[in-house]
Amino acid sequence: MNFHIYNVICSMVALFIYISFRSGVDSYLRVNKNSKTYIRKSKKGYLNYWIYKKIDEDIGLGHIFYLNVFLLVLTPLYSIVSLCLGGVKFLSMPIALCNVILCIFQIPAIIFSDTYWNLEYYKKKFVILTKSKSGRGFYSSFYMVFEILGLLSLAVYNISLAI
Repeated sequence: MNFHIYNVICSMVALFIYISFRSGVDSYLRVNKNSKTYIRKSKKGYLNYWIYKKIDEDIGLGHIFYLNVFLLVLTPLYSIVSLCLGGVKFLSMPIALCNVILCIFQIPAIIFSDTYWNLEYYKKKFVILTKSKSGRGFYSSFYMVFEILGLLSLAVYNISLAI
């Protein structure tokens, strides 16, 4: 597969993971007894929406705050660089390494969002197998394990394409 096209696909996956992480932060806030109204009002304004500044000042997000900042910087940076410069051959390895660095931050984000989504909807951190709350199909936390393994395999394949 072409390195440039592959990295554009990986950047779309990275954007999806960031969106999933943000919904995981909302689940974390709801699980920790913050109302939907408080969350919505606290996300008004640019900094409050993107880096949860007011929420961090009020309740202290800790590592979640820093993980969000890293993902907020690395995801668009990787996406823009891979989209604009992915076709330049001598930049293949730096772009692939940027993907690996992003992957290092995405794995805890996936675990975090899945854990708090499970706590919010199923009242357990890890769900073996259950009927989906939407009423269609089944849900399992093993999907998260496959997502992480898939993410790692994408990063390894990306390195192999760069070489």
